[in-house]
Amino acid sequence: MPKFLSDEYFSAVQTALSQDQKWMESTRSIKTSLAFTVTDTGQCQILTVENGTTTLQKASGGTPAEFSFDGTYDAWTRVVKGEIDIQSAVLKGQLRFKGSITKILAYRDRLIRFAEVMHNVPKEF
Repeated sequence: MPKFLSDEYFSAVQTALSQDQKWMESTRSIKTSLAFTVTDTGQCQILTVENGTTTLQKASGGTPAEFSFDGTYDAWTRVVKGEIDIQSAVLKGQLRFKGSITKILAYRDRLIRFAEVMHNVPKEF
């Protein structure tokens, strides 16, 4: 079982997203990128979505993306465990968001699905 936030874990998440019908249907007509940074470890992953095709790749902090979410390992663990959703984590200051708030709200259901898929991928903490 891959360790949470490892390369193997993100590879499993990408595979799960590419096999998730709900995710693929909801991203069929969008093109965007989201950076997810773990502030206390410096890890960053870029989620790129283009017309239903999704890739996750390791990046350095500050890599350009349309949206970014930055938070501690603990905050991301809580999101992935389903203890808090991404929107609540941003509103409570546990995750920092950069980008158009109006546009990201249009993607809210997709972010929820992304977190659900991350939650369902087997992992150890």
